[in-house]
Amino acid sequence: MPIAQLIANTLLGQDLTSEECELLAKIVTQKNLVKGEILFDEGSTDETLYILISGKLEVLKMVGSENSISIDTLKQGAMTGELSFIDNVAHTMRLISKTDTHVLMLQKSAFEALVEQHPLLTYHVMRSILRYSHQIQRKINNKYLEMHRLVQNQYTATY
Repeated sequence: MPIAQLIANTLLGQDLTSEECELLAKIVTQKNLVKGEILFDEGSTDETLYILISGKLEVLKMVGSENSISIDTLKQGAMTGELSFIDNVAHTMRLISKTDTHVLMLQKSAFEALVEQHPLLTYHVMRSILRYSHQIQRKINNKYLEMHRLVQNQYTATY
């Protein structure tokens, strides 16, 4: 499948025109990971937006050097690394492939080269990242509320 079509089939692609997908297809790079391979580690910075084309990535919060807590599993079409891509913030989680995985990588420097010539593309990419961030925030809020209810129910049942 052409790279532009792969992009169009992702969360990022939902906000892009076919021409914009073609433009991004020219500047993204591809990476294949085998099961168990680390995409990026907590504390690293790379200014890269990753677009999950196939496979699954497990999001891990490291607790010490060897222990981790599984936070989420990203599936086909998801994005990750958006904060590092936007403002060079260090990654706060480790991402490891749960299966053989294929990702597209959009480097900030390559993307910024398109900004002046294609400002609408920039707007669409940033809007997509913002929508995805809101989706993650809603998911976190729901998990927090669920945890709060469990703790509250446990507390009231005990006392």
